[in-house]
Amino acid sequence: MQSSDAGMDQQLAQLVEDLTTSGEPQLDPKKMKALKNICRCSEEHINHIYHLLMSQLSQDHAEIRLSAFQIVDQLFARSHLFRTLLISNFQEFLELTVETDHDQPLPPPADVAQKLKKAAIKSVQEWHEKYGQAYKKLSLGYFFLKQNKKVDFQDVHARTLAERKRDEERQKRLDNIYKDKAQKAEKEMKDASPEIQSVLTELESCFQLLVPDPLGFAVQEIETPDWRRGQTSPRSLVQVASQPGAFRDQDQQPCCSKDLLAVSPGPKTDRRDSDGETEKDHGPGDPLKPTSTSLGVMGDEDPTMFLRSHGLGSYKYTLSLEVSPDVKLSENEDNAAIINNLSDSFKLITNKYLPLVQSWIQLFTRAGISDDRLRQAIDLKNRLEAALEKTKKMDIDFKEKKKWMRSQDEEEEEEDEFVEVPEKEGFEPHIPHH
Repeated sequence: MQSSDAGMDQQLAQLVEDLTTSGEPQLDPKKMKALKNICRCSEEHINHIYHLLMSQLSQDHAEIRLSAFQIVDQLFARSHLFRTLLISNFQEFLELTVETDHDQPLPPPADVAQKLKKAAIKSVQEWHEKYGQAYKKLSLGYFFLKQNKKVDFQDVHARTLAERKRDEERQKRLDNIYKDKAQKAEKEMKDASPEIQSVLTELESCFQLLVPDPLGFAVQEIETPDWRRGQTSPRSLVQVASQPGAFRDQDQQPCCSKDLLAVSPGPKTDRRDSDGETEKDHGPGDPLKPTSTSLGVMGDEDPTMFLRSHGLGSYKYTLSLEVSPDVKLSENEDNAAIINNLSDSFKLITNKYLPLVQSWIQLFTRAGISDDRLRQAIDLKNRLEAALEKTKKMDIDFKEKKKWMRSQDEEEEEEDEFVEVPEKEGFEPHIPHH
């Protein structure tokens, strides 16, 4: 009989070892059934498994403790003797599962330890509701957790008062650290902003020198020329001709016919028309003179003839220019200095200023700062990123630079081949005749 009990004890120990060291989140049902069958055989086996489980609950691994607690939870609901044994040492059980003693924290992994604590508190509450009246020590343990340890049984995180205080203190320390870092970042941003602005200005100057902005040219508007002074220009003529009805007045008459007469420096004579009015006549060499004898009244003449006589075929002209959005620059001797400055500024922004500004934004965000300091940092970040993107779109080709630099190096090497040698003392360049 004793040999059979010893064999069952060994089998029981092996089952507990297998169940608690499997690493599985749930217990193996077959092994649990075998374990329960052994416990039903004798109270000695229940006493033995109690000590085995308390030993496993003392292990420095949260997964072993969690599996051991799951076995305890099932046996607690099935055996009066097991409940009595566990409640007699309830304080130690709470220290090993609920972490009532903060000098003895639960072992890692942290997520499994938190899961163990939540499961233990939930089970203690259920045990108290079901067995609290029959087991006084169980009720005392429950109220000890609730009143002394301030365990909130409704809190899903199952945090004690000490844990909440510890979390609050840790959060305060973090807030103070972030505030100090934010103040340093503010001072750093104030000092570095002029440097960043200078680099952006230099980069923009390089852009303007390499690819001038067409809108930057000062094109003066040309006013309507004074035909009476004889001042004409192709641009002014096109401007006038490009407008429908530009050569018609309110009475559908040419508005500038009399003024155009003053252009020709040819001989002028006064004569009268059929109505007796005096008008100025131009010589036969006048290039602006139409076929009509009187420019004051064009009569039935087609007004487009006036445009054609000046090389214009229509009142309206449309000029379409196709500009490729892609810009590709090749580095050469002429723009090498500009591209070198642009490249240096690009590297400075990429390696220094942009990471620095991004760190400012991160610190301001962590410190809960959302005022002008954060907006200024975001503005700097956007401007730096826009400058980098603009530089990348220029697609600079460095092949030409390599060619002309190689040619310069070759010339320098050729010059280095000719080394001046000082004349030796007593050297005669001419051989004397003997």
